Amino acid sequence: MKKLLIILFFLSLYLPSSAQFVDFGRNKVQYSDFEWYTMSTEHFKIYYYKEAKELAEQGAYFAEEQYKNLVQKFNHSLYDTVPIIFYASPTHFKQTNTSPGFIPDGVGGFFEFVKGRVVIPFEGSIGQFQHVIAHELVHVFMTSKILSQLKIHGQVSERMPPLWFTEGLAEYWSTKWDTQAEMVLKDAVINNYIVGLDDWENFYGTYLMYKLGQKVIEYIAANYGEDKVLQLQENFWMDESFSTVMEKTIGKDYKAFDRDFLYYLKKMYLPDYADHDNPSQVSKNIFSAGFAHKPTYSDFNNKKEIYYIGNKTGYTSIYKTNLSKRGDGELVVKGESSDQFEQFHFFRTGLDVSSKGMLAFITQKGDRDAIHFYDVVKEKLISDFSFDNIVNIGSPTWSKDGKLIAFPATDMGGRSDLYLLNTDTEVLTRLTNDYYDERDPDFSPDGKYLVFSSDRTTFGMNKYNLFLYDLTTNGISYLTIGDQIDYNPRFSPDGAKVVFTSTATGEQNIWMIDLNKTPTTGSGKPGESYLWNNLPENIEMKRLTNFITAAYDPDFAGDDKIIFSSYEYGSITVRMLDNVSQIYDTSKVSKKIDYSTKGQNWDFAKIESNPKRNQLKYSKDYSLDVATSSLSTDPVFGTNAGGIISLSDILSNEKYYILLFNNSDGESEFWKSFNVAISKVSLEKRLNYAYGIYHLSGKRYDLSENDISYYERIYGGYLSFSYPLSFFKRIETSTNLAESNKNIDFLDNTRSLLLSNSISYVHDNTLWTYTGPIDGERFNFTLGYTSDIDNSNTNYVSVLMDYRKYFRLSTTVALAFRGQYFMNEGKDPRRFFMGGSWSLRGWDRNSLRGSKLWQTNLELRFPFINTLMLRFPLGINLGFPGIRGALYVDAGNTWDNFDTYGETKGSIGGGLRMNLFGLIGLRYDIGKRIEKNFSKLQSGLYQQFYFGWDF
Repeated sequence: MKKLLIILFFLSLYLPSSAQFVDFGRNKVQYSDFEWYTMSTEHFKIYYYKEAKELAEQGAYFAEEQYKNLVQKFNHSLYDTVPIIFYASPTHFKQTNTSPGFIPDGVGGFFEFVKGRVVIPFEGSIGQFQHVIAHELVHVFMTSKILSQLKIHGQVSERMPPLWFTEGLAEYWSTKWDTQAEMVLKDAVINNYIVGLDDWENFYGTYLMYKLGQKVIEYIAANYGEDKVLQLQENFWMDESFSTVMEKTIGKDYKAFDRDFLYYLKKMYLPDYADHDNPSQVSKNIFSAGFAHKPTYSDFNNKKEIYYIGNKTGYTSIYKTNLSKRGDGELVVKGESSDQFEQFHFFRTGLDVSSKGMLAFITQKGDRDAIHFYDVVKEKLISDFSFDNIVNIGSPTWSKDGKLIAFPATDMGGRSDLYLLNTDTEVLTRLTNDYYDERDPDFSPDGKYLVFSSDRTTFGMNKYNLFLYDLTTNGISYLTIGDQIDYNPRFSPDGAKVVFTSTATGEQNIWMIDLNKTPTTGSGKPGESYLWNNLPENIEMKRLTNFITAAYDPDFAGDDKIIFSSYEYGSITVRMLDNVSQIYDTSKVSKKIDYSTKGQNWDFAKIESNPKRNQLKYSKDYSLDVATSSLSTDPVFGTNAGGIISLSDILSNEKYYILLFNNSDGESEFWKSFNVAISKVSLEKRLNYAYGIYHLSGKRYDLSENDISYYERIYGGYLSFSYPLSFFKRIETSTNLAESNKNIDFLDNTRSLLLSNSISYVHDNTLWTYTGPIDGERFNFTLGYTSDIDNSNTNYVSVLMDYRKYFRLSTTVALAFRGQYFMNEGKDPRRFFMGGSWSLRGWDRNSLRGSKLWQTNLELRFPFINTLMLRFPLGINLGFPGIRGALYVDAGNTWDNFDTYGETKGSIGGGLRMNLFGLIGLRYDIGKRIEKNFSKLQSGLYQQFYFGWDF
C-alpha cells in the first residue's frame, strides 16, 4: 500500500485535473541564471559561478588549510574528494536546489549527507566565511570518521551522534569562544532556563544548542583531556545511547555529567551579578511583545517617534511608538506577505528617518534587495530603488538635508562596500571597493563624514573598529582602534558625540566618545567637522552600560537619551537609557584610543585557479539520491513489490525519478502487472518543468466510480510547467496523454485515449504554527479539459476553486475559513469524493461522491496546552511543542446533476491537534453530524483520528 500511495502521489503532481485537493505552498524562485564552473584542488572540487571566482579561490585556500588541521584532530583522512558549492550572497544561496526546503536568513551553510556536499554562502565577512568553511568541514570529517568506526566494528548503520554534539564539535574545532556565545549561555544560566544534556531537546536546532554543545566539549577537553573528544567518536559504535557512550568514555552518563557541568556554569556565571546589570533593571522598556530590533529615532514634526523592526505577529514588519507613551507599537509596514516586501533581514538591516519625514528601509524584492522610501506623514510608499550589480543592502542612513543616503551593500561577487545614493539625481557612487566588510554607516550632522564599522583593522579578520570616511577627500581614518569588536556607531544631534557598541571589556555594551569633554586643538566649538578631521591623541571612549548580556544598535533620542536593543531572557527587545550625559560623566570605565598602535591591515592568501588545468565549465554528473524497495500486501490493492530510484546532478538542478513496481497475484500475471514510470524534473531556471512516461497496470479500486475492483492498463506521457511570478504566486500548466484499457467484470471492456490539459494560478502567503496555518491567505484556481480523442467516450471540463483565509484574532488564536467548489462537467466525468477528517468531518472518509462538490469549513484555532513533556523510565524523555484546540462547523455536498443534488450535509464539533516529532500533525476530532438538510443532529457522537496538517 505504501508504494502504491507514493506512485499515486507522484502521478498526481502532473495530473492536476484529477487531483482531489489542489496544491499550495510558496515558491523557491531561481531568479539568477548562473554560469557554473568547477575548480579542483588536492582534496576538494569547488563549484562556483563566474561572478564568485575570486571568492571561490579564497574559499579553496581556507578549505585546504582546514583539511590539514582536521586530519590531525580526527586522526583520519577523507577517502573521497569533497564537493564544495559557493554562493556569493545569502540571496543567491536561497535559490539553491541542493536543499529542497526554504533557507531562512541566518543560515550560514550546511553539509548535505546524501551527496557529501558542502554548500556555503558568503555574507560579507572573510572571517565569518573562514569559520563557516571550517565548521562544515568538521561535519564532513566527523561523518566520515563515525561511519568508518561503525564499519570497522561490523555495524551497517548511518546513525549519528545527537545534534548538540555534532554542532558543538563543529563549533569547538572551527572557532574560538566569543562574546555572542558568552551572551546566550550566560543569559540562560542567570535567568534559570538552562538545561543539561538530558533535556537538550528543549533547545533543538537553536543557536543556544550550538553554543551549549561547544561549551560541553570545551569542558570535557579541559577536565577529562582533549583526547576524550576524539574517543567519544571512536567509541560511538559501543552503544546506540550516546549517554552510555559518554559513560564508557569519560565515566559519566548524561545525568551524572549534568550535575557537574551545570554546577560549573552556575559557579562561573552567577558571580557576574555582583558587578553587572540585566538590561531590564537599569533601562526602560519600549516594546513588550515578540522580538524588536534596529530602533531609530525621529523628531520629524516634533512627534518624537521610535521606529523599529519587530515580529510580534510572526511576520517581520516595521512598527512605531511614541517616545513618551511606548507600548506594543503601531504597525507601519507589514512585511513578508506581499511581493513588495518579500523578506525583511531582521538581524542585518536597520532603518532611518530623514529630516523630511522619509523612512528608508530594506527588504528583499525578487532577486535582490531594494531600498524603500515611505512617507511617514502621508503613510504611503513613495518609491524604491534597486541596482543592477548590488544583491544585498545593509542599514541605510540619511544626510541631514535628506538628499543623500549611504548604505553598505554586497555586489554580485560578494564584496561588501559603502555606497552613496543621491536621491534627487538617482546617481549611485561606490565609496569603497575591497574585500573588507563595511557596516552601519552614519552621516555626521554637517554631512561631511560617514562613521562606519569595518574589519579593515590591524588585529585580524574577526575584529571590527570604527572608521571615518571623509566625503570631501575620500580618505578613511581610524576613529576607534583595538583588539575588539565595535559596531553600530551613531552621531549625536550636535555632532560632538558618537555612541556605539563595543566588546572592549568583554560583553558587548554601549560606549560613547564625547569631544565636548575632550581637549581639542581647534576653536572647541562642538559639532564642527574639523574636530573629527583633527582628532587629539588623548581621545577616550567611555562605557555607558555594564550589561551582563549584550546591547545593539544604539541611537540618540534627543540630546540626552539613547534607545537601543538588548538581549535578555532569550529575546531581543527595544529599551531606552536616560541621562546619558550624567552616566558618561560618572562612568569609571574608559579606554584611551591609542592611534600609534595602528599598523598594516590584515590580508589573506588564496588558491589561484588555472584555466588551462582546473577551471572548467560545469558539466552535469548524475549520482544516486534515493534507492528504496519494499514488499507490501493490502486486502484491496493486493500484493505490491517495487522500488524508487532518484538521480540528480551535484547542484540538484536536474533530477530523474524511476519507479518500478509489480502488483501481480501470481506468476501468470507477473509481466502484465509490471509497472514503470520515468520522469525528469528541471529546476535550474525560473521556469521549472517536468516530463515523463509511464506504464501502469493491474487491479484497481477506483473510489470515484462503483465500489468494485477491475483490471486496468494505462500508459502514456506528460509534460508540466511551473512558473513562479514571485515568492508567493505561480502559474502551473500540464498536459497528459494516456491510453486506458479497463477490464471490468460483468461489463464491457472500455478503451480510451485521454488527453488532459490544465492551467492553475496559485497564491500562498500563509504563516504557520506547528500544526497548520494561522495567518494570511491561499487560493488555487484551476481550469482543465479532458477528452477521449480516439473514441469520444469521455469529454469534460474541470473547474477547481479553493480559497482559504486565516483571520488572526491574537498572537496565538485565529479563525480559519475554507471554501471549495470543484466541478467536472461533460460526458463521463470523473467524480470527486468527500468525507473524513480533512474535509467534511463526521462523515466516513470518501463516502460522498459526485462530479461536483462544494464545501465550507469555519474553524477557531487556539492553544490548549503550550508545552507537553513526557518522561519515561530508563531516562527516556519526549518533548512536544504543545497541543492546540479547535472548534469548527462544516457544510457541503457532492452531486452529479442539479436535479439529483440531494441534501446539504454538515458537522459541528471540536478537536485537538499536535505535532509529532516535527514531521507530521496528529488530529483528533469529536462532534455531531448535521443531517437532513441541516435540520437534525446525529444521535450520538463521532470520533476521528487523522495524520495531517490543519487546512
